[in-house]
Parts: sequence; structure tokens; C-alpha cells
Amino acid sequence: MTGAPEVALPGTLSEAIRAQFGRSFRSPYETPIVVVANGLLMTGAWFLLPSPNVLFTLHGALAFPMILASWMFSDVPATNVLGPDPGRAMTALNDPTTLRRLLYAKNVVLWILIVPLCSLIAVGIGLHEHRLATSLFSVIWIAVVPLGALGFSAWVGIRYPYHPLALRHRWEHRRPWGRMIIRWLTLAITPYVVVPLLTLAVTLPTLLVWTLASTNGVHARIPDGRFAWGVVLASAIAVPAWILGHHIGVRTALRRRSRLIRFLADPDAG
Repeated sequence: MTGAPEVALPGTLSEAIRAQFGRSFRSPYETPIVVVANGLLMTGAWFLLPSPNVLFTLHGALAFPMILASWMFSDVPATNVLGPDPGRAMTALNDPTTLRRLLYAKNVVLWILIVPLCSLIAVGIGLHEHRLATSLFSVIWIAVVPLGALGFSAWVGIRYPYHPLALRHRWEHRRPWGRMIIRWLTLAITPYVVVPLLTLAVTLPTLLVWTLASTNGVHARIPDGRFAWGVVLASAIAVPAWILGHHIGVRTALRRRSRLIRFLADPDAG
């Protein structure tokens, strides 16, 4: 098989989102499983491990749902955007608008699975600490800022896609090791590094503002009003970053179209 099969593609973003939901909640349920697993892992680390992150000092307990959201976004659905759905991906490589629509739909499904839960946690903490107004700005951060990372994290899967093969199949066909095992493991781990770093990059101007505005540096919690302005700044950076990241990603995919189709058409490519 050397070309893209004829696969029906959604004509609107809402259709793309519905189709992506259908795929996500069919076997092997990759997206909901990794989201839940990441959430449980982060929650366990929060209670069992020390938390030296600067956000904890600057924002108190409300930092938890923010970091939880960032961590839940940090898995293969944020990077391996072409490999799990090679038929539609190959067909969409003929049309930049359709490809961008598919990438947006993948992000939206992740957003729906993650943001409402983390937002409820933020509101609950805000009610408990009598900081409801501040918790609402935490909700804005949760809902907007991680999107800025997703636009760029898709570049990993556009340049280095891989097929989500069953572990048993991958092990039985483990030679060549470099392609079937080492490359796959590297790309499977990459989101845990790339997505948090990209989220930090989007938030960095805000962290600098918070740190400079605090009379005690990073050793005291910032006033809620300054936190709110910081969230507005981070959101203003994240939205264009999301759009720009996907715009560049789609252009990159089109330039690599022939190479991507050859890889996606061959499940044994790793």
C-alpha cells in the first residue's frame, strides 16, 4: 500500500469533534485511559512527594488543579497526532484546512476530558479557602493556557509519527530494535517533557511578572489581583500560540506529505 485510501472526512469542526469522540471511546480507548492514568499519577505525587514547584509558593493549593491539568495534557494524544488514525491522516494530507480541523478536534476532545474536572477541583479549593474569585481565574488558566502548548507539541507527531501497535505485536516484531523499540519508547516518553516545557514557556512571562511584583520574590504568595492579571497575560499568549503552532504544523505536514504517507501506510514501520 503506497497511497492514501479514500476515507470520508468531516466537513466541519463539530463533525470532526464528534468523530474524534467516537474514536476515543472505542477500543483501545487510548485517550481516556492515558488522561485518567496521568491524573491519578499526578494526584498521587501531590500527596506523596514534596512539591518544590514555584507555583505552589506563589499560588498556594490552587496551583494543584493547574499543574494537574498540565500533566493530564502531557501524553501521546498531544504529540502522536497522525499515527493512531492513519487512514484519515493520509487523506487529510491533501487538504490543509481539513488537516487543521482534525488537529483542532483532537485538542478539543482532550480539553473536554480534562478541563471540566480540573475546573471543578479549582472551584472546590476556592470555596474551601474562601478564594472563589481567584479560583475562577485559575479556571481560566486551566481552560486556556495548556492549549498554547498543544499547538506546538503536535510538531513531534508530524515529524516523528508512530503506529500505536499492541505491546505484544511490537515485541514479537522488535527487530530492528532502533525503530520498533527505542524510537517508540523515546516518542512515548517525549510528551512528559515537551508539553510541560511548552506550557512553562507560555507561562514564563507571567511567572516573571509575578516574581518581580512580589516584594518577597518567590517566597510568598502573590496577591490575588496580580495573579488575575498574570492569567490574562498568559491567556493572551496561549491563544495565538495555539493557532500559530497548528498553522506551522500543518505547513510542515504538507511539506513532508510523501514521506508521511509512506510511513502511515505501513503499520510495520514502527
